[in-house]
Amino acid sequence: MTLAIHLYRRMMRRGRLIALLALAAIPGMVYWLTAFDIPPSLHAANYADVVTTSGFSYAIAALIITVATLREERDGGTLPYLYMRPIPRMWIALAAMLAAMGAAITIGFGGWLGTLLAVAAVGADPAIAVTGMTLFMGAAVGYSALFVPLGYTATRATLLGLGYVIVVEMILGSAIEAVAHLSIWRIAASVYADLAGTLGSDAVELLGPVPVTAGGGLVKLGAVLVAGILTLLWALRRRDAL
Repeated sequence: MTLAIHLYRRMMRRGRLIALLALAAIPGMVYWLTAFDIPPSLHAANYADVVTTSGFSYAIAALIITVATLREERDGGTLPYLYMRPIPRMWIALAAMLAAMGAAITIGFGGWLGTLLAVAAVGADPAIAVTGMTLFMGAAVGYSALFVPLGYTATRATLLGLGYVIVVEMILGSAIEAVAHLSIWRIAASVYADLAGTLGSDAVELLGPVPVTAGGGLVKLGAVLVAGILTLLWALRRRDAL
């Protein structure tokens, strides 16, 4: 737990935190700008459309924060000191993943809170935003599992991560059915959509072939998390074996 707290604090520097919270808050701002022109009966559907489409800004914020989890330790030359302590590689991997998820969830909560405030500002029922938290929290888990190992193993991890979010998720995921199932954002959105119930046409189009099911989405996110931890454990043992 001490290592996880250390990694979390190292990632959550004030300047970075403010910038990433602003990036994650874009869906709230978009909702606030669009909700004034629609009738109250469409507020819930509009909320679903906005958070599932504009929410990709949070995916980029999650990438930036999670990819740095062990990369900064590696680049700063402090990983060997961690290895010299009697800490099994498994605990290092778990601590890194826990720290990354904590950081991503912190940013995600800020992004969700922005949407809640936007809903209240336009006079809509705040209840329509409650389930939106599951979208950000689910995405935080999935992106942490994907980007922590990437940040540790790849030299240009941020660039590769952007390629995944922009090319794979935003472009190919919208055009190719098989690729859509590989999208962390769509998996998290399937959990949210099942709990929210009311969806707009944009949200339905974004989900595409991904089934709307909270249980199935959670199982997929759990599988991604386990795969991410195992990949990171393999990388820790292979690249820095003592």
